[in-house]
Amino acid sequence: MECTDHVVVGVDGSPASIAAAVWAQEIARAGDWPLTILHTPHLATDIRTLLADSGQLVAAPGMLAPALAEASRTAAMVVIPARGADAPIVPVMDAVAEDLLQEAHGPVVVIPATTWNTFDRPVVLGLDLEEPGVPGIRFAAAVARRAGMPLKVVVADERCEDIDELRNRAVAILTEAGAELLPASYDVMISPHEPADALLAEALEASLTVVGSRGPNYRGQRENSESRRLLRLTSTPVAVVADHDPTP
Repeated sequence: MECTDHVVVGVDGSPASIAAAVWAQEIARAGDWPLTILHTPHLATDIRTLLADSGQLVAAPGMLAPALAEASRTAAMVVIPARGADAPIVPVMDAVAEDLLQEAHGPVVVIPATTWNTFDRPVVLGLDLEEPGVPGIRFAAAVARRAGMPLKVVVADERCEDIDELRNRAVAILTEAGAELLPASYDVMISPHEPADALLAEALEASLTVVGSRGPNYRGQRENSESRRLLRLTSTPVAVVADHDPTP
């Protein structure tokens, strides 16, 4: 994944989706990506006018979630709000977001309602040394380098017996997975906390936090539950990058 294609954002007319479109516009500008605004068929004229200068407006042929999933085949990332139009206050993510996280073929960036736009803070990547997700590594590295943001890699190890060894392993994994995409310099942080707690602490000061998702057959759902916890608790954007493709 070299993040050379367009950014896609889903807009249903809700204030949250317009905020997601603003975030998508800013990340697209920072990384010099074209922006596609994929919207519901009957989006209000005033909203279309508001967004017209931000990117290419494309009406979804039907429901927004399937159209976004299809668009994710070629997008550098698909950006969505955690909750769209007519969504209940709970759960934190609505059905469109949940469906897209299950069906997407590429990175999905979820924008919480309380986020703010800032791109001078780091891209934070959660790295599992035992089973590293290569797509997530390459995505985080490419976004950081292309958008000119610092990259911070977080390795959670509750034992923390040999920090230097853990850091060296992390650097070796990062280099093997995406040497050509890594920024000239980056930080590797070894945390003595649970992965979700370590990432949540760093996400509060991040422009974007990147986590993996290995699909329904992954061991014990632990990684997926960690990413869901982060999505539930953080107030900053989170990119979920699947290590699997849900369909051929």
